[in-house]
Amino acid sequence: MAQSLRFLLRLMALAMLLGALGFIFDPASMEQQFAVTALDTHGMGTLRGDLGGTFLMLALFTFYGAREGHAAWLAVPLVFMITVLFGRMVHIALDGLTDEAIRSTVIELIAVAILEYSRRALATPNNN
Repeated sequence: MAQSLRFLLRLMALAMLLGALGFIFDPASMEQQFAVTALDTHGMGTLRGDLGGTFLMLALFTFYGAREGHAAWLAVPLVFMITVLFGRMVHIALDGLTDEAIRSTVIELIAVAILEYSRRALATPNNN
């Protein structure tokens, strides 16, 4: 079971890393997928820094937390994803429910569930 969870976490981290690399090195191609648009050169910096950096941080902590004895580090991407879900709930409450919002919310809920389950299941007595 532990090996399966670690494999799943690494897949999640790889997807986050690919998102990070996309935002950092080719933000224009990521705009459509994430429904964001950079208004000018400074906007491209925002996509690279804010979104690329965020995805990179999520990937690194997820990769690290997938290592044996390091499950506590999964709390970092877990808390981050919970705050993203909070923002998503505000978006739905203020802007209305759309198919895209449902899709994003489901993906985020699955990520939270996997991260929390893995954090608990992979915890060792010395590493809660």
